[in-house]
Amino acid sequence: MSGICLAVRRAGGYDDYRTDFDRRKEFDVMVFGFALLLAAGICQGSFGLGYKKYGPFSWAAFWGVYCLLCIVVSAAAAWILAPQLWEVLFRNGGQDLLLPVFCGMLWGISAVGFSKAIDKIGMSMVYGVSMGISTIVGSVMPLVLSANLPRGGDAALFWTGLAVTLGGVAVITVAGIKRDGGAKGSVAGIVLAVISGIGSGAMNIGFTETQRIEEELAALGGSYAAVSAARWLPVLVGGSILGVFWCAGELSAKREWKTLIQKGSLRRTAILFGVSIVWYAALLLYGLATEQLGSMGETVGWILFNALALVISSGIGILIGEWKQKHRTRRILLCGNGLLIIAWFCLAFVQ
Repeated sequence: MSGICLAVRRAGGYDDYRTDFDRRKEFDVMVFGFALLLAAGICQGSFGLGYKKYGPFSWAAFWGVYCLLCIVVSAAAAWILAPQLWEVLFRNGGQDLLLPVFCGMLWGISAVGFSKAIDKIGMSMVYGVSMGISTIVGSVMPLVLSANLPRGGDAALFWTGLAVTLGGVAVITVAGIKRDGGAKGSVAGIVLAVISGIGSGAMNIGFTETQRIEEELAALGGSYAAVSAARWLPVLVGGSILGVFWCAGELSAKREWKTLIQKGSLRRTAILFGVSIVWYAALLLYGLATEQLGSMGETVGWILFNALALVISSGIGILIGEWKQKHRTRRILLCGNGLLIIAWFCLAFVQ
């Protein structure tokens, strides 16, 4: 009887139909994942625009308020989207949260460098250097930690992509030094951008180490958005709390607390609240995208996430005049960006 049923299924093309249906479904899921990545890249590439001005705050007041708002936004989103999170988070003592929190603290320190680097060398250049380094750290280290480095033919493509990424960062660095004439602030800004890239990559390492939260929330019926918000929480809160303490110390040392109550402080706080929402939206959407892109989502997704953010930030930097009347150095910048994008698409095809 089973043989007759099998013959009927094959004669009717039922198995082929199911295969085609499954393929279309997988394709639709992938397209949706890349659409989420595009939205995430737009948010990630544009939120740094909010760092260009911080008056009437001092820098420490500006960054301290921003870090506090980041805690509020990420915790509120996790509480709203995943109310069952709190019974999951500290199960088994929460020892597996130590690495995500530590990675978040590395990001918290490096985020200080990101903000100050934009002040020194501009948005487009900081994104170029920072995103290049972040791509290497955030995509390679999770593979190393999971002993899942590519082998065979993929290995050559993988290491070539990383080498071209480093080349792109070098070209962007040259563009910045030529634009600023080798000024001291330019060199310091590049160093800060490199540090921020290392910390930004550490964020993704922390995110990949929260699989237990993902599995337990999914078992409780949590949505993709709930899982993404929950997985980011220990990383983002760990880094933001460190940023608040850092800024509180600097405010006390420089006696700048009064800048928090100067005229215009409420308006600046409102702007920072908007910036923190855009920043968080980038990470939440990235987390959603990784769920759609399968087993390599956290590696391939991170690569493309950074590539999209770089394109957006470079365009914004040119539009707001960071490279005005610097046509030759702007071409060098665009060549560096082009190298990064080529390298990252090569890396994206590594299985």
